[in-house]
Amino acid sequence: MTAHLPGAEVLELLRRLNATGPVEPSRVEALLRTSPPGRGRRDLPLVGDTEIRTYGPLPVDPSTLSSRELLRAASVLLAEDLLDTAETVPVRRRWWPRRRTRSTKEQQSFPYRLVGSPWLTLPIREELERQGRLPGGDGYTVYVLGGPLDEVAAGAWKFRTFTNRVNPWHIWIRDAQWRGWFGPRADLPRIARWWADRVGKDRVEIVTDPALLPGLLGVDSLPGPWAISAEANEVARVIGQVLCVRTELEAQRKLLIDELRPRLEKLEPLHPGAREVGVPAESFAWVETQARAQRDALVEAGYALHGDPDRLLPSGTATQGPDERRALALALSLLAGRP
Repeated sequence: MTAHLPGAEVLELLRRLNATGPVEPSRVEALLRTSPPGRGRRDLPLVGDTEIRTYGPLPVDPSTLSSRELLRAASVLLAEDLLDTAETVPVRRRWWPRRRTRSTKEQQSFPYRLVGSPWLTLPIREELERQGRLPGGDGYTVYVLGGPLDEVAAGAWKFRTFTNRVNPWHIWIRDAQWRGWFGPRADLPRIARWWADRVGKDRVEIVTDPALLPGLLGVDSLPGPWAISAEANEVARVIGQVLCVRTELEAQRKLLIDELRPRLEKLEPLHPGAREVGVPAESFAWVETQARAQRDALVEAGYALHGDPDRLLPSGTATQGPDERRALALALSLLAGRP
């Protein structure tokens, strides 16, 4: 058995895990051995604990703990699971070449670079490379892929949940408004200028409608963003907070994208009520002002445009962040080994 008395958050997490169905004894033991994330952080003592403390958290009733606190506790063991996967599964290598070995007819006819919102472009670039359509080539065109700024901004946050440390969504959007800038991944005029300075403005084209991209690249169809909810992004974010101090950045990204993401996608249908990441109502007017400024800058710069430039204005389709209760439900399913 465990050598220490588990904290209130671990016991409550174990209670809820048992409520989801049968749990392997090894999982129970592993959970009881975990400690909460955070440097020097102590387990939460239980109500009724008679130990005299002059510092640290006060005793709590496990049933009163928030979903956020329990999700943080779950993140430790989930991160350990991913690290164990990295030790037992060999690194997957791409079967397609990283460098162009010869020019194909498609590459000669449609040489490209695809940039812009990484949440939109990464799945597309991976599929094109899988088909042997590598970026670059003689006289390639740089396509800057964008969309409604509220969705592009949400995509910048979602991308970071799988690739780097990032604050919770409500803090991230608050800080962006305080700075007056969403950052480089959601600044299409800045991206376009960077490429125009290197290849010339005549080779930089703005795509505001992803449906037009297959025709520009000479393919029948292209994938959309990963089928990940706001809650799955939050699960990846808290696990990434643990992984970032346990492994290097590139390994962390591979674990989250290649190992965790497919499991989360399979779990999504089992937990109804998924949310999209959206800008809160109190920040919408500011986002709209930023979007109009970006649209006007791109139009005035004279780039070729594919799609209505007004598509860069915020859509307002989502106004909430992750539901922490649903995020915890996803985490519990992962802990229980589902799917």
